[in-house]
Amino acid sequence: MQNMTVQGIQDVILQTQEDKTPRDMYIHKSPCADNEVGAVFFAISGTPPMGYAMYLTEGDMGTLHVFDNIGLKRKIMHCRISDLGKYKDSDKWDAQATKSLLGD
Repeated sequence: MQNMTVQGIQDVILQTQEDKTPRDMYIHKSPCADNEVGAVFFAISGTPPMGYAMYLTEGDMGTLHVFDNIGLKRKIMHCRISDLGKYKDSDKWDAQATKSLLGD
């Protein structure tokens, strides 16, 4: 089982793309029984969106399903997303803020 971050999820999604430029990524958490998170949907911004991922939780671990920009499944990973808790139910990972922190 692998530990990942939200930024790492974008990196995995972008492996399926020719343009690997970091972009904003939208995060949508879907609640299930007892107000637990059941699934999390990630979409990289663009027209059309540049790729997707769906994270299905299993306790504090889960399975990440990665799709390219036309919806073909490209990868399945068993992982834990260490920083997922800091994101709201509907949120955005800001690529520009990350570039600023890294000094790019």
